[in-house]
Amino acid sequence: MTASELPAVLVVDDHTNMLRLMTKVLSADARVLTAHSGREAIELLSRETINVVLADLNMPEVDGLEVLRACKRLQPDAELVLMTAYASVPSAIEALRLGAFEYLTKPFEPEAAREAVLRAIGKAHGSAGVVGDELLPGMVGASTKMRDVAKLVRNFAPSQATALLLGETGTGKERIARAMHLLSPRASTRFVAVNCAAIPSELLESELFGFVRGAFTGAAKDRAGLFEEAADGTLFLDEIGEMPTALQAKLTRVLEERTIRRLGESRERPFDARIIAATHRDIETMARTGGFREDLWYRLNVATIKIPPLRERPEDIEVLAVKFLNEFKAKEGTQAVGFTQLAMSALLTYPWPGNVRQLRAVVERASLLCPAQRLDLGHLPPDLSEPPPVGGAGVDLAALSWTEALQQARAGAARYYLEEVLRRHGGNVASAAAHAGVERESYYRLLRRFGGKERDDDGRGSVPPPSDSKPPLPDDSE
Repeated sequence: MTASELPAVLVVDDHTNMLRLMTKVLSADARVLTAHSGREAIELLSRETINVVLADLNMPEVDGLEVLRACKRLQPDAELVLMTAYASVPSAIEALRLGAFEYLTKPFEPEAAREAVLRAIGKAHGSAGVVGDELLPGMVGASTKMRDVAKLVRNFAPSQATALLLGETGTGKERIARAMHLLSPRASTRFVAVNCAAIPSELLESELFGFVRGAFTGAAKDRAGLFEEAADGTLFLDEIGEMPTALQAKLTRVLEERTIRRLGESRERPFDARIIAATHRDIETMARTGGFREDLWYRLNVATIKIPPLRERPEDIEVLAVKFLNEFKAKEGTQAVGFTQLAMSALLTYPWPGNVRQLRAVVERASLLCPAQRLDLGHLPPDLSEPPPVGGAGVDLAALSWTEALQQARAGAARYYLEEVLRRHGGNVASAAAHAGVERESYYRLLRRFGGKERDDDGRGSVPPPSDSKPPLPDDSE
């Protein structure tokens, strides 16, 4: 994409350092224009096509609210994101009432501003809005399970306790660790991440603790390790279940003493980094069977958060898919702004062994292949677009068109599964949902989506839909 094809973002602030910072942060995603005052911003809005305005609320003479009013008058399709201090939050809320897209409370991380601008670009381009809430910085969701995770993250973030994130590969453990860092008193300091499985075991110790000159062949000068680099900040030890046992013993001592010793050195060095560890392994079982040091497990198992796989929280699939589609449109200029019913049904019924990481890759690939405004079934990988076996009888699929047959097969298989599980559990939706590994409300939603028969928890006929139910996606696949 050429510079002229990028979306235009106008950054407005009376502080030159903020203009420079936001220009650097946004330049890969947008054509950035800057204005040192509200008056200069309004002048630019009158002669330049702008997609998103990122403006400070408190500026002399012409403030952010006046820029917002001028933006709505001069370029009604543009979106405005406000930057504001804590004391000005009531004014920011008033700005939302007047049509601002979002506000950022200072101080904020540059990445948080970038993601807010990307969401605003998506909306300005007519992308489907994200359903659900921003549960944590940079993370959206709609499921009860992820709301519970977000609550734990917010509870643990202010403390200095070692945190442990457990979850399958691709569930977003590093993203949650970063969110915990951003919500902590250490937010303005460094977040240092290391994948313990990606570094050879013989090098991992020196990488973590550092070394002094002459400690081993090739150690030509002193070098600080990651514990020291993360001083006053957060050190994220990903895949700690892969750490060699000998190094686990040293890490246990480090966590107990809060000191480290560089290789080849005798003196202890204190460190003040907050430690967040993560693994996809069942290290509790490993600790019981000798595969992981039990004393280290006890040290880590303080602020523990289990992140559920994507298949156990289907309410988040649509939310995340739309978010990713908006991001790729803003970044790559792709055409798709939404999903057909067939495509979304395929996403919702797929088990996602690679979790959120796999979903993101699938949506990115499909958005690059899609020349239309709606991403359809044919743009998805074969393992998602091939229909599952129909678990019922009576439909002559060969008499239908390809699209009709595919829709009928997928819907039939889903309907059969949902109704059969419900039958085996005596019509008890709560029990059926637990068997399927989804929330009760999700089970209701899937029954309605695929035309299954609903029963109450005693199996006595149909029940009204929950109050938060959503209408089915339009069937625009033709």
